[in-house]
Amino acid sequence: KLGLNENIAEEATFIEGALQELDNHLIRTKNGSVYETAEKLNPQYVNARALRLMFLRGNWYDPKAAADQMIRFFDIKEQIFGREKLVKDITLHDLDEDDIACLKTGCIQQAGKDRSNRLVFVQLPGLRTYKTLLNEMRALFYITMQALRSEEVQLYGTVCVMYSVGEFRDSKRNGEGFLENARIGMAVPIRLESNHLCYSEIQEYLLCNGVFQTLPVELRAKCQVHFGSHAECQHHLLTYGIPPSVVPPRVAAAPSSYITNHHHHQAVNNLDRHLQWVQKCLMEDGVEDCHQQHHHHQVLQQQEPSAVAGGFAPRFNDVLYPGGKTSNNGGNSYLRTLVRESAQVYDIESNGRKRPVVDTIISKIEQRGGRFLKRDKGTQGAWTELPLDETRVKIMQSFRNYRRRQEGDNVQTGGTLIADEPRPDDVVFGRAQKNRGSELLHRLIKEQAEEYDSLDRHLKVTLVKEIMRRIADAGGRFLQPASEGAGGKWLEVSKDNVRERISKYFRNNRRPTKKIR
Repeated sequence: KLGLNENIAEEATFIEGALQELDNHLIRTKNGSVYETAEKLNPQYVNARALRLMFLRGNWYDPKAAADQMIRFFDIKEQIFGREKLVKDITLHDLDEDDIACLKTGCIQQAGKDRSNRLVFVQLPGLRTYKTLLNEMRALFYITMQALRSEEVQLYGTVCVMYSVGEFRDSKRNGEGFLENARIGMAVPIRLESNHLCYSEIQEYLLCNGVFQTLPVELRAKCQVHFGSHAECQHHLLTYGIPPSVVPPRVAAAPSSYITNHHHHQAVNNLDRHLQWVQKCLMEDGVEDCHQQHHHHQVLQQQEPSAVAGGFAPRFNDVLYPGGKTSNNGGNSYLRTLVRESAQVYDIESNGRKRPVVDTIISKIEQRGGRFLKRDKGTQGAWTELPLDETRVKIMQSFRNYRRRQEGDNVQTGGTLIADEPRPDDVVFGRAQKNRGSELLHRLIKEQAEEYDSLDRHLKVTLVKEIMRRIADAGGRFLQPASEGAGGKWLEVSKDNVRERISKYFRNNRRPTKKIR
């Protein structure tokens, strides 16, 4: 067995062998399972390389363990979300109001990183509040899978702190749902490097210690049980490289008061951080917060008192084009999020296939009750609705503006000047030469082109990162000639710039070669 801080080098041959073994185990065990049903519904989703690699990483590259977990993963996913959401990434659109309310309580949250740069999850049993246990299960599944969107989390694993100290003790639920939530923890491919349980009640501490003595040795090595006051438990955690800042400070009121009192929310900074994370997710997924919508609508009415006469009254979800200015209305913010999320897909598509991407964005805006409005100069500044063709033009312009901003950022942070010459395993952009690094890159693009086209946006980015890792593991860098007067001959290209270039290579690989007449 590997030590807690050891990592396996993801060498290409090793990974390919592990993926093949994983496939063989799944073929032998999938009969009659929910996994088999999911594979029939959407084989591209289930068989995506990035998804399978996620399960291998979560199980220390043990193909059999990864296969068993994939079977459990689709079982639990169907149980808590239903078959209609079995072969899609879960977003906040898939959570109902009660699920999101449970997520906002902060009973489980991403609370920063430890000294080894691993993500720390903190569970606060005293804040558990939900209508049904299913609300908490969905919230737990969502927050865990959100963390796994980071390749760093997949590679380095996570640390969990269950903090049942003082007012954060589970005094209301008495452990209800422990087994159900444990099943989720066993089904999602998140690698738990260490687990810390903190108690202030001696009976709970002794009971937990007794249970842990029955666990296998390799699991006990990753579990630590701590006893004491807030200060004592936080000192224990600090000795394991977990900073006190990951645990909320003591609160004077009971947890139920915390949950229902808005002002108390604002008093606890650590939990405010979690609420800010939830709000960020709401914005990225285009899910509006009822209280925020009401506030913005009032502000909009105050800012635009004369815009209603003779036209439409702008609403929170509308996309507004006031003419020469940028609007921060809710619909505009959502549009910017959609453009940012779809930019890579839009750029990859040929001109004839860009319209469906634009139409999808229009549809998402309209599904939220949003309209596309512009200020009409001829009717004393009233708002009028844009025709469909003009709306498409506006959104296509948004994509171009976003691309220009990205290119400007790449110019400013394009890379780092280096003094030495390119090595054989380097990839050199902007220069026609045959070396191992460039040949490896182009071979990987050809090999992965079909899979790349079948993936959704998030998995495409993961695949591009995997190719970059393959180049780096072979000892290669990504270089381009430096501009004259820059003080060096070669520039090591930034990671963002490299990702854009590799994505463009995939796009070019898809285009048919023009016939020479």
